[in-house]
Amino acid sequence: MSFPRFDERGPLSPIELAALRSLNAAVLTARFEWQSAGVFWDRLQGGSDVAELHEENATFTFHGQAVQEIARGATAFERHTALIAWRYAAAAVVLGVTVLQRVADAKPPLSPMAVRELCQEPTLGQLHQALSVPVADLLPERDLNVPSDREDTARRWAQMRDGVDSAIEVVVEIAADEEEAHPRTKAEAAGCLLTEHCPPHTDPVYQGVLEPLLRLAEEVPFGISRIIGKG
Repeated sequence: MSFPRFDERGPLSPIELAALRSLNAAVLTARFEWQSAGVFWDRLQGGSDVAELHEENATFTFHGQAVQEIARGATAFERHTALIAWRYAAAAVVLGVTVLQRVADAKPPLSPMAVRELCQEPTLGQLHQALSVPVADLLPERDLNVPSDREDTARRWAQMRDGVDSAIEVVVEIAADEEEAHPRTKAEAAGCLLTEHCPPHTDPVYQGVLEPLLRLAEEVPFGISRIIGKG
């Protein structure tokens, strides 16, 4: 999905528009690299199965060893790109929702300092709060006469919010399993950054949540554009 075309003289301030564009480009790049890393890892898993079949009872198993060694690096790279994608997508959603809401309410542009702060990775709680904004109610009705459009938007945002809530619970579970003193409650975990609480030896905290977050991050600028277009 591309970035919408905005009028430079429109209601977005130059720094808001620049930040939204830059985060969008980062999200698109990170998403592509993460998906490519996943395809690479899947191919290696298939190669590992083939090597295991061919080398059963074999004297030398260098083929399988080579695949496993490469797969370890591929696994690390997949998680590395996923965490980068999460960081930029989460920031894009929080900034985008903040700008969308302020445009919908006809409020003054955000200050440069506020924009820069919102470009940083949000805590899980901040992301959850942004996903709780009734975006579907703020967006104007489409001209295409699609009666379920608003309901579909509300449903997807609610599912994403529930996914972040589950991620917060996973962060608490990981801390308990690792016998860490922090975070031990959901309230404490809500103040954490996901990228700092996703140990490489555990199942990814972002599993099942990252892909829909990436989609929302790409959609939010178009929501802003719809509000401006109907203004």
